[in-house]
Amino acid sequence: MRPPRNLVLLLAALGVALGAGELGLRAAGFAFEPTLESVEFGWPNTEVREANYANDPDLFWVPRDYADRLARLAGSRPDLLLLGDSVTEWGRWPRLLIRDLGRAQPDVPLVAAALGTAGWSSYQGLQQLRRDVLPLRPRTVVLWFGWNDHWRGMGVDDAGVHAISRPRWSWLRRSRLEQLWLKARLAWRARGGAAAERVPPEDFRSNLGEMTRLIRSVDGVPVLVTAPSGHRPGEEPPHLSPRWIEDLSQLVPLHRRYVEIVRDVAQREGVVLCDLAARFDALPPDERRRLFAADGIHLTLAGDQRAAAWLRECFESSAALRALLAAPRA
Repeated sequence: MRPPRNLVLLLAALGVALGAGELGLRAAGFAFEPTLESVEFGWPNTEVREANYANDPDLFWVPRDYADRLARLAGSRPDLLLLGDSVTEWGRWPRLLIRDLGRAQPDVPLVAAALGTAGWSSYQGLQQLRRDVLPLRPRTVVLWFGWNDHWRGMGVDDAGVHAISRPRWSWLRRSRLEQLWLKARLAWRARGGAAAERVPPEDFRSNLGEMTRLIRSVDGVPVLVTAPSGHRPGEEPPHLSPRWIEDLSQLVPLHRRYVEIVRDVAQREGVVLCDLAARFDALPPDERRRLFAADGIHLTLAGDQRAAAWLRECFESSAALRALLAAPRA
């Protein structure tokens, strides 16, 4: 059956209009290549990424020695991998924890590594787990996320960033009309300065739940950690506004909401929870303050030591983790 003549004419006219628009944009020199620079993160900025990290199509950015770290783990089944953000990448607690846990079997080296990366959210952690961690079949994986997830998304959340940087039809991205549409979408979502979290609460819950199930699928033990905070209402660091959060008065309740999600996921999935947030919150104010850097997020050396000690206690209180670390290592 032949299509109606009017429909053929309409499609032909549409094709001519699109072709003319495409040629017009090219003639005008318009181009918009979607990159990480197109959708600003609170951290790291372009200069920091270029100086310290390498671009990655799935994880946005990775440490320059990231491939080497993974290569050193290849061929073995790691006993312990630590995933997270800058608190993990820059912190000294991973080294302290690995050292202390390794003393359980001093004659057999503990195969362990910290693979956290500054600026990462649980969205990047999930992509890392799927692509790089699961093939290693780790025996234990510690998940410490929750800061970057609730920072401002600057107009688009992390899932949207991934969709932009890895389009389903890469050939379409060469079209100037598609680039114009994408630029308009980003401008519309960012208009007025209001922006959702990089990972909205329910996505954060979903990411953590999926990560725990994936770790179990390779016979590993997932460990969820609540991110402790040194922030107090009325004493929030001014530099966090407005780049990271629009209303400083919402910082403490917002972070607590994400901490509660970690607890809920641990209970629902039946996995080990190391509730560092509760342990730090229970300290006297002056003692708690000295365990955090000025930003109230990262730990001082004393804070790292306290975190490592409490994590070791958490491991020792879990029958699954005690058995895992006491088992013969490959």
